[in-house]
Amino acid sequence: MHSSLRLFFVISILVFCITEDVFAQKANFFIKDIDIIADTSVTSLSVHGIHDRRRRGEITLPFYFEDIEQVFEVRVYLKNEEKITDLKLIHANDFKVIEEPLSVGDNVYRFKLQFVETTKNTKPSFVMNLWTIDGQEITYEQKLLPYTNTVVEIADKKISEVRELYIGEEKEYEILSNRRDNLRVDNIWHEQKDLSWRLFERDNKLYISVLPKFVNTFSTEILFETLIPNIINGKKKYETMPLALNFKVKAPRLTYLATDKNEIVYEGPKSNEEGIELQIQQNRKLQLEKTYRIENQEEKGGNLIAELFTKRNMSNNKTLCLLRVYDYHTLQDGYLYIKDGDDAKFITNFNIISKNIIESIEVLRPGRNWTSNLSVFPGETVSLKFSGKQMQHARYIFEGLSNRNIDSVNTTMEMQTMQISVPLNISQKELKIYNGNEFTGHSITITEKQSPKNFDFVTIDCGDGPRIVSQIEKPIFYPKAITDVILKFNTEEIDGLQLYGKQYITLDVRVIGPQGQLIELARDENIVICPGETSPRHFNYEKNNCTDPLVTLNKYLGIKTHRFEDWTKLEIYITHQKDKYSEQSYQKKIEIYASRRSQFDIDLSFPAGLLVKKANEDDISSGISGISISAIAQFKFFKPGTIGRVRPYRIGVGSIALNAFNLSDNEDIDRDLGIVALGSVHPLQRPGRKLSLPLYIGFGYFLKADTFFWMVGPGISVSF
Repeated sequence: MHSSLRLFFVISILVFCITEDVFAQKANFFIKDIDIIADTSVTSLSVHGIHDRRRRGEITLPFYFEDIEQVFEVRVYLKNEEKITDLKLIHANDFKVIEEPLSVGDNVYRFKLQFVETTKNTKPSFVMNLWTIDGQEITYEQKLLPYTNTVVEIADKKISEVRELYIGEEKEYEILSNRRDNLRVDNIWHEQKDLSWRLFERDNKLYISVLPKFVNTFSTEILFETLIPNIINGKKKYETMPLALNFKVKAPRLTYLATDKNEIVYEGPKSNEEGIELQIQQNRKLQLEKTYRIENQEEKGGNLIAELFTKRNMSNNKTLCLLRVYDYHTLQDGYLYIKDGDDAKFITNFNIISKNIIESIEVLRPGRNWTSNLSVFPGETVSLKFSGKQMQHARYIFEGLSNRNIDSVNTTMEMQTMQISVPLNISQKELKIYNGNEFTGHSITITEKQSPKNFDFVTIDCGDGPRIVSQIEKPIFYPKAITDVILKFNTEEIDGLQLYGKQYITLDVRVIGPQGQLIELARDENIVICPGETSPRHFNYEKNNCTDPLVTLNKYLGIKTHRFEDWTKLEIYITHQKDKYSEQSYQKKIEIYASRRSQFDIDLSFPAGLLVKKANEDDISSGISGISISAIAQFKFFKPGTIGRVRPYRIGVGSIALNAFNLSDNEDIDRDLGIVALGSVHPLQRPGRKLSLPLYIGFGYFLKADTFFWMVGPGISVSF
């Protein structure tokens, strides 16, 4: 029994594996090749695909990206294309679909994608569904491997310079990279033969810190780990190209004394009256109650940066000092030398930045003028101008913002300009501005985008299917009973690559009768449509005033649409509320007519001079009749594309009293009552006119004469 169960289990696994392999082969049976096309590169599955030995038949398609928000065109080439009827792309969190798949040839489908956070989503893929002519749906998944060219360099650009280090002293260098977000910043010490190094981030900048091990002169290469691989010599490597550095390590002739502050704010000459308290590492050669000069070079005659007065030793192995500052300094400028007179005794290093005064901040958008309104939108890139005093030494950073570019050309003592890019998915309501580690008291406000969007996200349906409002250019003629008119605001189509935000809309409705009389007015000024879940800002919008995106007009009307008389007109005005926007708003007028192809009414006419031919007579013995009377139930027909304009002909059935108004006693007068089917041709007339002079033609049956007849002739018609 147990052996039978094991056999059944093994067979089930084999069947499952074979079935899975068959489906994979079936999908591959229709896929000939896949291209990913960027601005400067094309990668093909057949040429560049990477085969996975562990997973039989699986091929990963690599592609090169230069920008995180780059849009790629994908082309899918089919084989056995005569058996494929359609191809669809399954939407996923890995990417945004810019263009849906479209057949551009006998065997080629094209679509466009924008990958989401490429450096964080290291193994994206896309899934397609193919439909065959026999109705089968086949799923195909293409695994992808994004890669880029991540380059690093030292900020000072001195590639071949021999850099001096001292044993026991940690030295920092700023690192620049074209793909900073692709670097793995772990702040962990990495060991090499001659030095230790670590990569870390401070004040939204990258630094490498090195610590030498031996007195030596050497060259080394440092490789930084990446999140997305580089393709080097045809192989993927999760590391950068080597950063080559040259060092000369010296013995610690001068002792390095570390301070408790890496940054000193210099507030001008007045700050020296009391001095700035500073704790420096204790050393037996550092004398108490003594003033030392701090200069920027070891040799005599260096620039005086500050004076250090030693007060007393503390229990934490630090010496409490007073620092009086005279000039600015950064760590990248080199060491600071603590001197007794002209003789250097110790070395140290720290930043001295200015106490700048911000008098004004202005914002510049492309194509606009500078403005003092400090509101920016998510996803926006703007220029900022700081005006005030001591701007040349200020280092402005923004809380929660990493992307900023300082315009050093336009930096002066009175002004500093820079460019910032606000992330599309930022969750903060403001960006606090810091000068180094100190809050300046100024902030940039994050304001949700609020622009009027053309009404391509609105559809209207009066019974014949939804129509896009922005594309309606002509009146809508609906020949059936209008049960209701439905306005639908498609919230998922408001925000995309461009943000628009909430849509504040006023709806006006007018009902106008067939004679042009105003029947009813309705208005709603409180329609607020919020972008849907596909919006990158969906969770940041306040939704307390959002209204239902589905609006039925009958809820506004006393006379419901299904009770409209023939040719009643419904005027709908959809308008953006101008007071909510600073830009040009949109207005759309839609006209819907309760049109009819035909209309039934009763026609009372007085035919005279009718030429009557009876079926039982060989000649027209009846001759020309006198004044008769007829009552006809008839249909009249309307001209397509016109409003209430009838065609000149009508048809109907009814009765006719021949010679009804001839009261003579002459026995030759032919009086009779007939049942008749008549067609009439009316002269052109204005709508609403009751009296006309038609021409009749028809046939019928006389009850008295008991015979069929036909007739033709003019008459006087009265409609009601």
